[in-house]
Amino acid sequence: MKIRTPILASIVAIVCTYAPGAASAQPVLSMADTGPELTVPHADLDRALTCTTDLQDATRDPVLLTPAFATDQQSFGWNYLQSLPAIGIPVCSLSFPDEGYGDLQISAQYVVHAVRTMAAASGRKVVMMGHQHGPLDELWALTFWPDLPALVSDFISLATPYNGTDSARNGCDDAEKCPPANWQIAAGSRFLTALAARPLPQGPSYTSIFTRFDELIYPQPRASTLAGAANIAVQDICPLRPVEHFTILGDNVAFNIVLDALDHDGPAVRERISHNLCFTFSMPNVRSSAESAKNGVKFLLQVPRHFLHDSVDSEPELASYAQ
Repeated sequence: MKIRTPILASIVAIVCTYAPGAASAQPVLSMADTGPELTVPHADLDRALTCTTDLQDATRDPVLLTPAFATDQQSFGWNYLQSLPAIGIPVCSLSFPDEGYGDLQISAQYVVHAVRTMAAASGRKVVMMGHQHGPLDELWALTFWPDLPALVSDFISLATPYNGTDSARNGCDDAEKCPPANWQIAAGSRFLTALAARPLPQGPSYTSIFTRFDELIYPQPRASTLAGAANIAVQDICPLRPVEHFTILGDNVAFNIVLDALDHDGPAVRERISHNLCFTFSMPNVRSSAESAKNGVKFLLQVPRHFLHDSVDSEPELASYAQ
């Protein structure tokens, strides 16, 4: 069962003064402390975030799941939104109005609001996690909103193009038009250059999980290597394991790397992951149903619509705070 975050709206007023382990009302921090003003309407920020009912009674750091070119249900409804609550970890997820095809700088504002809301509601730090460019939204938020790193314990990514992907570069250049997010995840984009020019924010532990057989994010391992993070390929545990860009979302080895990061201080450690997992396939509590198949069909149908209606002829300009 899940709850929508409007019922948490009253908590947001204290969020900028969060201290780990407590959420008490204090004077609002200055703009210099909290970063750029959020321009997305507050109601839209609330509407995009969905949380499990145990957020306010959390005994473990809650996890924020951020998808890429999909809704939260399409990416995580059949896997992590089932598996993490089953082991007592509160989870919130974001679903963007543009389904992740728009300007990632705008998507990052949803992440900022989500982390502040979750930290205030739970009284705990937040784990950031996502797939493909979802973690780029999260890293952008961590980098340019200075109050966020103190609210985050772990940053975990699956198949994320920190150094860009040649698939987006070639596709956007050939077509001369792409949705904004495609331009931004292309190798050499201004968005990725701005992120790479700044050090990883101190505080969170960083784990990048990827597959060497990623057909969309490549070349690997370069594309998903994040300097300063624990960078672990599924094939580092199980050589030749046939996991690709989408199946990493339900893979049991990837799931156990995630759990290793969640269960220990610091990032995941490759040597702690058992090779016995190579004889397993899907992560626990994966939901295989007509609803999951329906979500998959919706995902496939939305792609041409976004390329047809949302494409632009160049990458969005960098926000003034990132220039």
